[in-house]
Amino acid sequence: MAFTQHHRLDLANKLVVFEASGHVDHVDKMEMVIKKAINLAHMHNLIGILFDLREVKLSYESMDIIDLLVRMRDEDWLGGLRLARLVNGLGHTNDLVAEIYEKFSLPVKNFESKSKAIAWLLYNYE
Repeated sequence: MAFTQHHRLDLANKLVVFEASGHVDHVDKMEMVIKKAINLAHMHNLIGILFDLREVKLSYESMDIIDLLVRMRDEDWLGGLRLARLVNGLGHTNDLVAEIYEKFSLPVKNFESKSKAIAWLLYNYE
């Protein structure tokens, strides 16, 4: 299935909401989507990004994920933004990514519940 994504601005909650579906076989695709979301959030003075990845199949290498997250941290992509990843189940890839976020002190978390993700983005409440 081809990878597709679209976004909308939730100005009431000051969020960028990205919804994606399909297959991602190279980390560069996700990097472009993440950077686009970050740019939109900064342009509109928003506070967070909600990535709905429940319909996405990720199949790139763990080292590629780590390299992306190292650049994200070292280049301070997020600035003061928070990023919530809405995922189906916390399997191996999602667990690995969550562990790296925590170790790198990145303001990114995985959620299975949209309401919990939004509560964290808006109020730092889990």
